[in-house]
Amino acid sequence: MARFPEAETRILHMKICMKCYARNAIRATRCRKCGYKGLRVKARESRGG
Repeated sequence: MARFPEAETRILHMKICMKCYARNAIRATRCRKCGYKGLRVKARESRGG
C-alpha cells in the first residue's frame, strides 16, 4: 500500500462516518463533523467487484 509504515498508519488507521463520510480519529466515538455515532473502521483492502 504505502511506501513506509508511518504513511500507512496515517492513511488507514481512522474511522469513517457512515452518515457524512467524514474521516475521524481511530479513538473517536462520534463524528467530529455531524455528531453521528455510527462510525466504521476504514477498509484496509481494496474492494474489488
